[in-house]
Amino acid sequence: MEQILFSDDMALIQRWENILGKATTHLIDDFDSLYQVSDAIVIFNSCACGNKCDVIIDVLISNNNKVLILDRVPDFYKAQKWLAKGIKGYGNAIMTKSYLLSAIEAISKEMVWLIPDITTAFVNHLVKKEHTHNHEKIYNELTKKEQEIAKLLKEGYGNSDISAMLNVSLNTVKTHVKHIYKKLQVKDRISFSLLFK
Repeated sequence: MEQILFSDDMALIQRWENILGKATTHLIDDFDSLYQVSDAIVIFNSCACGNKCDVIIDVLISNNNKVLILDRVPDFYKAQKWLAKGIKGYGNAIMTKSYLLSAIEAISKEMVWLIPDITTAFVNHLVKKEHTHNHEKIYNELTKKEQEIAKLLKEGYGNSDISAMLNVSLNTVKTHVKHIYKKLQVKDRISFSLLFK
């Protein structure tokens, strides 16, 4: 598959050509030519496209290209946005030869490739999102009042504190706590708190 290079930084282009080989790459230096590219791996840095990146990505993907964006300072939020648009790779513009070759190989095999720092950020983001989602599932088992009390229990408040905060009797709090434990199949505050770890 042909590899197209697009950048406003000639030092980057030379670096990429040295790694990939001039025989296997083709340099494009204007937007009109870039819009005509199809069925290729297109490598560019987002600085080269300014505020036109989203449009360029849309056109390249609609022309059946596989897009690899390499930025001097990779950014998790850019990666997230552009992956949602359909790019196949994202990394550092001056990453090592082994990373760049690995990215090209993965993309040519219909896989997605990300620089390790961005991959780690995605994993952390997903784990955090899943963790938060699981907490909401726990609360879904409870009535509104039980949810209110469970959230205070989770924060470490005692029955007396909860009674005062919610302006209900201590016996009412104890009854709700008993129902919360039964619904969530826990026996005490320790096992309850472990549901959130």
